[in-house]
Amino acid sequence: MWFKNLRIYRLTKDIDLSPETLEAALAEQNFSPCANMDFSKYGWVPPLGKNSEMYTHSTSGYVMICARKQEKILPPAAVNEVVEEKVLDFEQEQTRPIYRNEKRTLKEDVIHSLLPRALTRSYLVYAYFDPASKLLIIDSASANKCEEFMDHLRATLGSLPVVPLKCHGDAANIMTHWLQDTAPKTIELDNECELQNPRESKNIVRCKNQELESEEILTHLKAGKRVTQLAMVWREAIRFILTDDFVIKRLRFEEIIQEQAEGEADDRATQFDQDFAVMVLQLHEFIKELLEEFGGVEKD
Repeated sequence: MWFKNLRIYRLTKDIDLSPETLEAALAEQNFSPCANMDFSKYGWVPPLGKNSEMYTHSTSGYVMICARKQEKILPPAAVNEVVEEKVLDFEQEQTRPIYRNEKRTLKEDVIHSLLPRALTRSYLVYAYFDPASKLLIIDSASANKCEEFMDHLRATLGSLPVVPLKCHGDAANIMTHWLQDTAPKTIELDNECELQNPRESKNIVRCKNQELESEEILTHLKAGKRVTQLAMVWREAIRFILTDDFVIKRLRFEEIIQEQAEGEADDRATQFDQDFAVMVLQLHEFIKELLEEFGGVEKD
């Protein structure tokens, strides 16, 4: 359940995010599996999975929700193989080459004939609201998955006034300064970064398992490259990579944090609740301090 990536969105207007309101809305748009002719299905599921029938999970004002997407698997190579066989049959019967529009229609027919027999794959997207800070935090590094999540949430709630969270300062310049000079006391630089030439977007250097204060890294910085991704450790508790557009990737809670959630949990539901409670409190402080180091929140 521990989040592994963070895309953070800021609520620009007050909306009703009470667990009761969210529960009622999500239950009306709950997930149902793909039918024979469906390409994909998207809906809400209980964050606790089979351990609960509730579509929200709340603690200390934080409210977690979870979406599930299921989609049919139709390998393009397999579809094309069937299409080519159909094309050959068509051209032999009609004694002429197939037209482009006819081939397109033929391919659509093939896809629809294969859909009922196609396998499916699913994935879950977890997120939680921090109403006190007016934030929506999604556990995904993918912008597309987050947009799909928010589109469905917006349709479910009728309104979702959010924008990506941005820091007031220039994140790339600040991280570059940390490499060239000194990072804040609460931040320890790890052994990974990405450097980019601002005048040539394809001029990128990726460094892993390397001392970031080495002469090699400093030479790249002196040549004008800026830090676009930087691996760090916050208060010896959370490891992460921060991008210049303020996306947090490869988030990892150290054992000292996870141990706080360990207790005499009688079942998976209780353990889930303990993990969630510890995680959101840590992330609240983590995001707050990180924003302070980057000049606060940029607002419209």
